[in-house]
Amino acid sequence: MTDHKKLIFRLSGIGFFIDLDHIVEVVDRISAQLDPSRSDMARGIVSAFNFRQTWIPAVDPTLKLGLISAVGLNDKISIVLNGKEGNWAVLVDQVEDLSPAEIMLPCAIPFLLQISAVDCYSQLMLYKKEPYVGFEPERFYGVAN
Repeated sequence: MTDHKKLIFRLSGIGFFIDLDHIVEVVDRISAQLDPSRSDMARGIVSAFNFRQTWIPAVDPTLKLGLISAVGLNDKISIVLNGKEGNWAVLVDQVEDLSPAEIMLPCAIPFLLQISAVDCYSQLMLYKKEPYVGFEPERFYGVAN
């Protein structure tokens, strides 16, 4: 039996999951650590985030996904991820849970969503009878591993 876990979070009310292997830290009070003047919207970077005395890019995936969040930039939660180019932050609306991977059940992406999903995600899992989207960091920032 494996001890693999996934972090469950929400963007605009939609559930997502990410493998813990990608995560450095979750930071919930981020407003004083953001510098929106250091944004690069062409790359999806909405702000710089001061993490452990280093400015790292902060990406809001709702932009690429075409979602509208009710949570303002200063009220988001930062999930700091490790990547080939160094640490970076993904800004989310809510962190919900930590789940053993074994209790999440894979499910197929419905046919009508397959075309729209191709650039943003490739996996869905059922967790507590609700579909959750697999968050694949390389689709939102940096280079694929």
